[in-house]
Amino acid sequence: MARPKEKFSLYKRTTQKNKIVYYAKIHSDNPAEPDLKISTGQSSKAAAALWTQKYIDDKANEEIRKEQERLNILFSDFAKGFWAHDGLYALGRRARLRTVSQGFLDNSESITRNHIIPKWGKYRLRDITPKKIDCWVIDMASDNRIASATINQRLQILRVMLEEACKQEYITENPAQYVKPVGGGAKERGVLSLDEVKALLNPLIWPEYKFYAITLLTLATGLRMSEVRGLQVSQVHPDYIEVHTAWEEKYGLKEPKCGSMRDLPITPYIYEVLQEVIKTTGATQIVFFGASKSSPMSKSWIEKMLYRALASIGISEVDRLKRNIVFHSLRHTTNTILRSAGIADSKVRMITGHRQESMTERYTHFRLENYQEISSIQQMMTK
Repeated sequence: MARPKEKFSLYKRTTQKNKIVYYAKIHSDNPAEPDLKISTGQSSKAAAALWTQKYIDDKANEEIRKEQERLNILFSDFAKGFWAHDGLYALGRRARLRTVSQGFLDNSESITRNHIIPKWGKYRLRDITPKKIDCWVIDMASDNRIASATINQRLQILRVMLEEACKQEYITENPAQYVKPVGGGAKERGVLSLDEVKALLNPLIWPEYKFYAITLLTLATGLRMSEVRGLQVSQVHPDYIEVHTAWEEKYGLKEPKCGSMRDLPITPYIYEVLQEVIKTTGATQIVFFGASKSSPMSKSWIEKMLYRALASIGISEVDRLKRNIVFHSLRHTTNTILRSAGIADSKVRMITGHRQESMTERYTHFRLENYQEISSIQQMMTK
């Protein structure tokens, strides 16, 4: 039977002053890791052996202590600095070329501080279970003051944090992955018909030409509001625009959502419209600037002008609210029109900046007019 491998071996060295000092070679249990060589500072082999054994025991106890701390960490301690700009979560996102805006981090930190920690702060990470999370979600859903979208947002933030806890090996699996979001979420976004789009793109119904230009550009390219507001004069070219910046309140220019920088084709007419806006307003930095040339016009003012235009083409305030038509509906409308025209989903995602096919589906809202090819087939079948 083979003898068990010794934990360490000792060897002596003579210093420049002719003194004997014993060194220890502590053997690694992991073949991939090198043995540790360290001076014991002892001049006798017996003393060196005692020193080395104590060193090994202390290291083992330290590992046990750290393991206990890891297993018993409270959610409140784990959450400290989680949403910091230089925290592990944000660094991990950026390392994988995924953008994470300061606004998102600040909002997530606020929700964590005000709603997540008060509930989960005193729990050890390993004591948070799917059943407990589900009960929490159900309790919130029973409170009529909390919207479904708000509940799902809180659940998503908890899910993200616990997923990071898995990566850092505090827990072995994410208990939130088994908890489904609540139903009755946000009302489906309304879209415009082709006739309504054509009516809306009549420049004569707009009190100011720049608002017509914003609507034309958005319907033609599916830009997000933040991308419209962040568009720079230097990014407008005769046959395309560069969607490389977006505007975030309090923080200014940033990359578009999800890092979806892209170049989008435009027609000569759209270019002429944009150049007219730049020329007449004197824009030098931001195309659709507001109080100063370095900052965009307000989101609320853009929305207000759109709603006035919608009313002028027959979509009253009551109808608009009933159909849930907002500025973002223009982006949904573009997505739907492109897919109805048979544009490949891969190209649609390149236009809209969506990363996943599920988002392309979510932004599609077919109307009866989008089923003309089906009607043609039905006529052929019944002839």
